[in-house]
Amino acid sequence: MVIGRSAVAAAVAEALRGEGTEVVAVPETAALGAGDPGEAVDLVVFAPYTPGSVEARPVVDLSPAEWDRLAEEPVRDGLAAFQYAHPRLKAAGGRFVLAVPSVAIEGGSGLVPLATAAEALRALGKSAARRWARDGVSVHLLTPTVFALDPAAEALRGTDVDRSEAALGADSMSPEAVADVVLLLCSPRARHLTGSTFALDGGALMVP
Repeated sequence: MVIGRSAVAAAVAEALRGEGTEVVAVPETAALGAGDPGEAVDLVVFAPYTPGSVEARPVVDLSPAEWDRLAEEPVRDGLAAFQYAHPRLKAAGGRFVLAVPSVAIEGGSGLVPLATAAEALRALGKSAARRWARDGVSVHLLTPTVFALDPAAEALRGTDVDRSEAALGADSMSPEAVADVVLLLCSPRARHLTGSTFALDGGALMVP
């Protein structure tokens, strides 16, 4: 199952289908139907994106309603995704992959709501990884560059958000590159990993 409207979500769904995997794509958590018992699921990928979240704006100019939509609503959606996923992944011994932008780690003026939501979701993911391990469920945290979220982010080129070039080149920062790493984490050989954050910026930051 792939949840989200981001370009990353679309690329992951396409890559999984290319591997012959049956994929259910859900654009938003409101469509999950969390009340139903559901069936076992091997993988849930949550790659959220809120329209307008890559538009750089001073945080002091945001209204309470705008802050809620950009910073707090994505966290509520993430909680819904985690709550929906847990019983289904537990039944299958599956994996949860969270993909949120690296702007929370590197910082970026004008993108405070996006960074706030991303870091809150990452904290939620780390807590889930620790708690769910006993149920045989792994949680992986991916932080792609903000430019992988939506073509609209290209307007941020040359700004404070666009600090360094990827050592591996631009292709390593694409939605398709994120999808490749998701497939890697679906491999049985990744069974010893959980709770780690993987920065998918082609070596631009090289976070220790």
